Amino acid sequence: MKRWKRVLITGTLLTTAFTAGVYAEDVLQRVDAYLRPDFNVVLDGKQIQLESPTLVYADKTYLSLKELGNLLGASVIWKDVNKTIYINSRINPEQQVVEKDQSIEEFKFRTPYSIKVNYLGAEYPLMLAYADEGTGVRNNLIYYRLSDVRKMGIDTNGLKQSKEKLTGALYISEPEMKKRLKQMPTPIYNGSERYVIAGEINTNRIKALQTYVKENGSTRTDDITFTNIPVMIEKMDTENMYEYLYFQTRTSSKFTISHYISTKLILTKMEEKLVDGSDGYTINNYGWTDLDDKLEREVTRKEDEARKAKDEEAIRQAAQK
Repeated sequence: MKRWKRVLITGTLLTTAFTAGVYAEDVLQRVDAYLRPDFNVVLDGKQIQLESPTLVYADKTYLSLKELGNLLGASVIWKDVNKTIYINSRINPEQQVVEKDQSIEEFKFRTPYSIKVNYLGAEYPLMLAYADEGTGVRNNLIYYRLSDVRKMGIDTNGLKQSKEKLTGALYISEPEMKKRLKQMPTPIYNGSERYVIAGEINTNRIKALQTYVKENGSTRTDDITFTNIPVMIEKMDTENMYEYLYFQTRTSSKFTISHYISTKLILTKMEEKLVDGSDGYTINNYGWTDLDDKLEREVTRKEDEARKAKDEEAIRQAAQK
């Protein structure tokens, strides 16, 4: 007689195969269940093979909701922010097909940097980063920014994506990327600049932006020294406007704080030419945002909302007794 694998499961038996996040102890339930890889699943008369094995608990059979939903033409999406699974029927053929893995993990990047790479004979700007969840456990995988990868003509459909918390940008880990890369991108190093100005080809504008970065690399106000390390400058759709991401360290005799900063740079052409006869530009910035402070405020807001909802539920239950 075969012995089936016994497993312990903590959580709800939704078997969605999504990343379920961390739950409070008061919503967890520990149960015994069995994996039954010998069970067959037949869909519309045709036997199918699921990636996740069949699970039996309390004489009931559980299958992967995500896999079944996709096979039946439904969209199944897990949202960690509100711990909710959304199941949407596909009514129209034009409705977007959900990619193979719609579970999106979130991470906070560590030491992001931008470089130019050669891929299949062409040059592209690329933002890369490591993951740092702030838990003391660091992920040493390299993550590629999705928007850059798509500009390289790489098919990313079905690849697992991760959302960076500070910028909201989507990334794909290098192991996932290797599933589609026809060759590894080769870094291109030009001069001493360790960042990329993406989307701009005008040499005078590039020179003006590089000069701005150098002149604002280190400043001092009262007893605080600001050191700014550029990560990437990207040309925006608005004429003469650029998005600038940099890492700022603020140091005084009492503290040292390091945060990521995002700002907009506006180039204005000077009326007079430079000494060499080329166009000159002045640069102003606006929309300065401390991304770490913004994230901290958002986390605090969500915690306050969750605490308020819990208190309201406690009051409601007390009123019903």
